[in-house]
Amino acid sequence: MANKTYAGNNMMMNQYKFTNAVKAAIGISALSLALVGCGSDGKDGEDGDNGNIGVDIQQATSLKANILHATITEGVVAVDFELLTANGVAVSGLESFEDINALGFGVAKLDALQKRSRPLPGFDSPAPEAEQYKGVKATQWTSYINTLKEPGSVADGQDLPEGWDKHQGPQLQANIETSCKTDCIEVLGHGEYRYTFSKALSDYEQIEGLDTTFNAELTHRITLELKPTNVVSNATLINTHYDFIPALDRAAEADETRNLVALQESCIRCHNDDYEHAWAPKLSLHGGKRIEIENCVVCHTSYSGDPETGATIDFGSMLHQIHKGDYFMIGYGGKAHDYSNATFPADSKSCQSCHIEGETAPAQADNFHFHRQEACLSCHEKFAAPEWDGTARGLFHSEQFPQYIEGDCAACHADASNPMGAAKFHLNKELTLTSAKEAYKFSVANGVYDADLQTLTFNVSFSGQGGLAPHEDEAINALNVQIVENQHNDFADVWKMSRGDLTATHKMINLADQAAIEAGEISVEASAEGYQYTVQLTGIEFETGALMSHLNICASRDTQATVACSEEHILATVTTNPAAFATIGEVASLRFNSASESACQACHDDAIDLSFHQRTSCGSCHMPDSKEQPLSLTDGSCVSCHKGQALHAVADGAFKGSRVGLENSLDYKVMIHTLHANKRTKVNSNRNETITFTKHYGDCASCHEKGQLALENTANLPAVLNQGENGSDDIREYSPIAAACGSCHTKASYPAHVESNGGVFGAPIGSYSGSESCATCHAEGKSFGVDKVHPVNYK
Repeated sequence: MANKTYAGNNMMMNQYKFTNAVKAAIGISALSLALVGCGSDGKDGEDGDNGNIGVDIQQATSLKANILHATITEGVVAVDFELLTANGVAVSGLESFEDINALGFGVAKLDALQKRSRPLPGFDSPAPEAEQYKGVKATQWTSYINTLKEPGSVADGQDLPEGWDKHQGPQLQANIETSCKTDCIEVLGHGEYRYTFSKALSDYEQIEGLDTTFNAELTHRITLELKPTNVVSNATLINTHYDFIPALDRAAEADETRNLVALQESCIRCHNDDYEHAWAPKLSLHGGKRIEIENCVVCHTSYSGDPETGATIDFGSMLHQIHKGDYFMIGYGGKAHDYSNATFPADSKSCQSCHIEGETAPAQADNFHFHRQEACLSCHEKFAAPEWDGTARGLFHSEQFPQYIEGDCAACHADASNPMGAAKFHLNKELTLTSAKEAYKFSVANGVYDADLQTLTFNVSFSGQGGLAPHEDEAINALNVQIVENQHNDFADVWKMSRGDLTATHKMINLADQAAIEAGEISVEASAEGYQYTVQLTGIEFETGALMSHLNICASRDTQATVACSEEHILATVTTNPAAFATIGEVASLRFNSASESACQACHDDAIDLSFHQRTSCGSCHMPDSKEQPLSLTDGSCVSCHKGQALHAVADGAFKGSRVGLENSLDYKVMIHTLHANKRTKVNSNRNETITFTKHYGDCASCHEKGQLALENTANLPAVLNQGENGSDDIREYSPIAAACGSCHTKASYPAHVESNGGVFGAPIGSYSGSESCATCHAEGKSFGVDKVHPVNYK
């Protein structure tokens, strides 16, 4: 009965559902008929505006700004700009970002040079001259926002050099507007804003002697800096600028503004732009807000100075002195900034180290030719006579400068007779060397060693003047070929032993030595490739090796052309890629190269000037006659002597004094790492001063190209030898990879890590068997590769 009741209820439920469904269908049909009766539903309405796609500035992980337009109306400057992410998404919310860390705008005009008043306090007043010759001077930036700064207090507990305040006194300083921030912002559209300066130009402080008159015909510059929070991020830090001519209501063309150097090509090629790293050296200043040259020069003007010290803060003059290690000033909060320990790795007298000219250079790249008071004094002031009156005129119009005595004003003051001005002298050596180098080309091909005849034969491709061979050309001082044997994937140890012709100084052959050719010591024949040379090599052991070559050319500074070496000359050196040699039937191959020559040249240029200005030059010992000259930093000419197995010692096999510890090794990889990382200890009192390496010393990409750190076969190299703690006879060895890494990794736990992975670290000589396994984990690309565990920034 219960089952029957359940079935009946179920049937009634189905009837209920059906009945309601039918009713609903009938209702819908009736409604449809009714609507049909109402006629057309009309035209579609217009599409609404698309919704804004964007991100709030406080959530944005990347930012960039583009200044779109600027106007100056009745002296009031208004700047329109857009704010985007790196992907081009509009950024909103700037107008309400009250806690923004930094938002500043600057405005300057490009006008006649305005220089700061000299003499500085502490000098006697100079006697005025009846007539002054100006010559051509490039225009300079004059900021509309300036202040006359009085000397302030200096923070306690600082080491200040003697006489630091002898020129203390009021100084002009240019500035930008940083206090108005979002109060001066209005929204123009989604991601578009307008900044209106808080005052008319004439309402900013007017200072006697400084012309800030507005002229709408002149080129003007607007600068923008934006840093959202106090956390420095490369992706969100903004420095940008806009050059324009108000009267024409348009952006300025490249030849209508002033840009002397390009940041990336001239500065970042050696300096570091990893602004985020807490302690790595970086080219960002003023709280990490300012990174672009075009922004810097609006404040670091030709008339600006430091009131506490009297030092110039003109951009070019300041950088000259900083790179020479000769600059001191008092900065924000009374903090001293002492650059006396700065080390410049190239030739400080080579303007082209920073002022790079050429087709791709900025339009005003040659403006450094023109004299400026502070720029000229930045180098020459230190050579002034004791009675110097403190002015540029008082220094350069003296017996120290014969051009002045001879009435040659254009030697400094550029004019139609000498458009280069003083640059004609400053660039003379570089232009002479460049001219000589461009006149010659040569290369050396792989050679063949005949073990029976004990001769080495190789071809040299050579083109110079008049089709002459190297030994026939009077302008060729030497064509030196350095010959070194190979052993165990490395250069043979020429320091520990003497083997026939390959002694401790290698075999250096001058192919341009006429006397040696006439005596039959060198055989030369014309060939399809140029010239074929055959030299005697007796008593060598390994019969494979490398040929590293350089050509020395005599050139005249008077004519900036090649000249016979019997006449007064300077030497220009041309290098070529290294070559290899092997015995007959064997393949000649070069030793692997694990560093980038172009990376070295980015800081050191191609002169390989290793003196650092306050050090004794390597050339004092290694190239007194230009024969033992290192050809480049990575072609093997350095490492052929600075190698792991070299004792760098006197003939009895004992180490030179004070070479205790791996950090003082002269092995090339260890020496280069420890120098750049400042891990070497001082020897005596005048060696191994601190080097101000401009990048993060853990950034392998500073010196290595991608792929050079695969560590293939590196473990098979000979161990690095060094003196132990128990005297010169206590020779210790370090497995090759461990030695390189140990240059920086100096914790007590490091040796145990090395030894547990097949290496040795400070073990007795003969301990290393070649079983170092560092590459398994630490080779480039591996899970713990050097490129993963270091802040490597390949570009």
